[in-house]
Amino acid sequence: MKELQTFIEYLTNEKRFSVNTVRAYRDDIGSFYSFIGEHAGYPVIEASAEDVRAWLISFASKKLSPRTYKRKLSSLKAFYKFLLREGVVSKNPTETVLTPKHRNPLPDFFSEKELDNLFDYVVFSATYEGARDEIILNTFYYTGIRLSELINLKTADIDFSLKQIKVTGKRNKQRYIPVSDSYLKLLDSYLKKRADKVTANSMDCLVLTSKGKPAYPRLIQRIVNKYLSQVTTSNKKHPHKIRHSFATQMLNNGADLNAVKELLGHANLAATEVYTHNTYEKLKSIYKQAHPRA
Repeated sequence: MKELQTFIEYLTNEKRFSVNTVRAYRDDIGSFYSFIGEHAGYPVIEASAEDVRAWLISFASKKLSPRTYKRKLSSLKAFYKFLLREGVVSKNPTETVLTPKHRNPLPDFFSEKELDNLFDYVVFSATYEGARDEIILNTFYYTGIRLSELINLKTADIDFSLKQIKVTGKRNKQRYIPVSDSYLKLLDSYLKKRADKVTANSMDCLVLTSKGKPAYPRLIQRIVNKYLSQVTTSNKKHPHKIRHSFATQMLNNGADLNAVKELLGHANLAATEVYTHNTYEKLKSIYKQAHPRA
């Protein structure tokens, strides 16, 4: 699997993809290696389009979603495109394999009332953990940042004088997000309690565990789920849903689409436009309620 290892190093060192993205590529392509090893008597670099189709068909019993099929094939296409460029193969067996079409589901989000209840009525303890949990939830909702971005956020990224935070997103792309006085006041209170938790292992990370170590994804997810469970019956109570809520409510309240794109750190406008459907649905609802002949 030396070709796969070379490709993984390329994604990590040159493309600078995140750990999770690289892992997904490795898993997808690794499954193709396993399939070829079990069903063919030749190496992956000699695989044909028929082998690729047979590999995709092998997932039929698992009832994968079209999105998952698309991701797996996309991973393999990128792999063979890399091998072709490097001269390892003379043809790309994925070139004639069609990507299954699927309709992107609309982003799920919390209502303004649910989030108002979260921040207005849920009680956070006076301990460090309570202050930390409160700043985690507020940071997600005030800024719309991703879980990975929050974990990587440093205290040095907070600029109290300019009232903004510097966020490092995908592929190390940085952006600045303005924040309000009320958020900065809450943050200042948290930082004072955080001071007692700082250790040599803190690495200047904004969010720390109870033992002063950098926070990790599962901890953040548990915290978000814990508090949201008090204000919503939704089955999905994860950080990314708060991000969806941030974007949807910004647009519902008249924010410019390009501005929301920049705040979210999207590479292109198409990724942001998906939220406009929810905005349009709200406009239709308002129209039906307000227009005398609707």
